[in-house]
Amino acid sequence: MKARVLGAIITVLVMALVLPNVLDGNAQKDRLLSQIPPKPDTPSWVKEGETKRVKIQLNELASGEFEKRISAPAPKNIAADDPKDPHIPSDRGGLDEDAMPVAWTLQMGAFKSLDNATKYRDQLRAKGYKAYTLRHENGKLERVFVGPVVQRSKAEKLRAELADKMSVQGIRIQQYRPE
Repeated sequence: MKARVLGAIITVLVMALVLPNVLDGNAQKDRLLSQIPPKPDTPSWVKEGETKRVKIQLNELASGEFEKRISAPAPKNIAADDPKDPHIPSDRGGLDEDAMPVAWTLQMGAFKSLDNATKYRDQLRAKGYKAYTLRHENGKLERVFVGPVVQRSKAEKLRAELADKMSVQGIRIQQYRPE
């Protein structure tokens, strides 16, 4: 008897809570509608032509036309250190005549094998140095660099440290230019 009464109570509660939601499907749809306002009118100061320019640039980039117009400077083989910039003290950073930041990088070596260059770069990184590789313009040499360093004096100290720790002679300092 108690089970029947308990079952009846549960049935009535379920019907009271579930049945209105099942029968009234619009209420559930209304809850799902967002409250996002419509897009406002475009202000008069917005230049509609700018969006067209961006689309043109994106199309040029996708077609490869843009890459043909730009080119990185050819990497150079360095036999001696780049000269100090007379306008920038060696213990400070500065800008060159083109108003570009001047930084210095150290060429640690050049390898015929990419594997050897990568292993050497990884050894330098394992010792805590910022090392990277670049392929020479002739495609035959992989060069390993450490840097860049903003101050020339710090680059010279780093060269002395690397020569001592890595037992490398002939480390060259050159001005860093992203290639």
